[in-house]
Amino acid sequence: MSEDQSGVKKVRREIAIVAGPKDWGDTRESWLARVPRKVKTVSFRTVKALWYGEISDPDHWAARDIRREAELIEAKSEAANLASKYQEIAGGMRALQDQNLLSAEIDRLERIARILGGLDRA
Repeated sequence: MSEDQSGVKKVRREIAIVAGPKDWGDTRESWLARVPRKVKTVSFRTVKALWYGEISDPDHWAARDIRREAELIEAKSEAANLASKYQEIAGGMRALQDQNLLSAEIDRLERIARILGGLDRA
């Protein structure tokens, strides 16, 4: 695979992350049209040009803006998953706890989970 093709493939993946899952009623055009709503600096035409390889430079300013948004979406998803795991662990620890020996650690885990989940501010 050439460098241009791999760059287009990577940009397509990032566009797909930003656009989100394709609904049954979506055409490719309507699906791609979601990206400019989330990344205000790019136009629909620019997104199409990136998708179809008309702009193949992975360091193009629009590709960088979409990449930043995709990374942010992925980070939020990872944080939510981690928060869920922490809540699960804290719940298990609380269920097994006999004499408040672990209450400070459980409280700390629950606080971290709330922060990661966006419910509390750090």
